[in-house]
Amino acid sequence: MQGASRHPRETLIEAGFDELELDGSWTPYKPVGCSACNNGYKGRVGIYEVMPISEELQRIILADGSALEIAQQARSEGVRSLRQSGLHKVRIGVTSLEEVLAVTNE
Repeated sequence: MQGASRHPRETLIEAGFDELELDGSWTPYKPVGCSACNNGYKGRVGIYEVMPISEELQRIILADGSALEIAQQARSEGVRSLRQSGLHKVRIGVTSLEEVLAVTNE
């Protein structure tokens, strides 16, 4: 990954970044490409939503809770969504915002 990518603040917020994350301490990048990579990417990096099952999540699951209830509880426990996991990788320069938006929906 190389090359700074200019995204309007509104675009970054719509993607899921928090106002506090847009403090100017990081720059989103875009793929540039070279003879050894595919359009700026070499290899693959996964994004994951890892949800440890707490006692409260277990209670919701065993009570046939809805996916929405499970997701709300997971968020309240600090579990990153798939999009949030991808946005974290944008912040650390591993991938581009365009790639994260292409493979996640929120």
